[in-house]
Amino acid sequence: LLVAIDEDGKCRVKSKACKLLSLLENSKLAVVGVAGLYRTGKSFLLNRLLGLQEGFEIGPTVNPCTKGLWIWGQPVELAPDYHCVFLDTEGLGSTQRTSSCDMQIFSLCILLSSLFVYNSMGAIDEMAIEDLHLVLHLARHIHQRSNTGLEDGAPSDLCDYLPDFLWVLRDFHLRLQDASGRPITSKEYLEKALEPASGQ
Repeated sequence: LLVAIDEDGKCRVKSKACKLLSLLENSKLAVVGVAGLYRTGKSFLLNRLLGLQEGFEIGPTVNPCTKGLWIWGQPVELAPDYHCVFLDTEGLGSTQRTSSCDMQIFSLCILLSSLFVYNSMGAIDEMAIEDLHLVLHLARHIHQRSNTGLEDGAPSDLCDYLPDFLWVLRDFHLRLQDASGRPITSKEYLEKALEPASGQ
């Protein structure tokens, strides 16, 4: 466990995780963080990335398995002095947490990650787009806070504060085509989903 979040929404960093990370202080570190709705296979996806059958806890019930933010206990060495840590998050939208707690989890994952993976099931829906809107709002807030105290004209770019982004659509069985039935790419599908609805 990296960060525990209590019922009052207070975050506590766990000392065991700090000790593990302190062993990597002289090497480059990449953090792959996965977030998304609860019970959608985030932990399973991370286990696959690690090449494991069992690793992060997964379960067959409707109850969430992951609480707070977890890191895999063994960093993966990508190259000499370059390691990767995998970050699993408590699922969003569970009845056991408030939306405020969900945003804490989502925000921490984004702030700690160098690659942020948003895991969702099926087609892109309004809730997923709203979650990503909150990510953008968070990034703007970070950008504005980072610019306070800078001289006028000092370069600062919003992308400096955002991790790389990968959206994983799990169990997606629909054909990618436009309204006239022409095949489209996954990028075109995403761009179309992000367009404002007519009348907005």
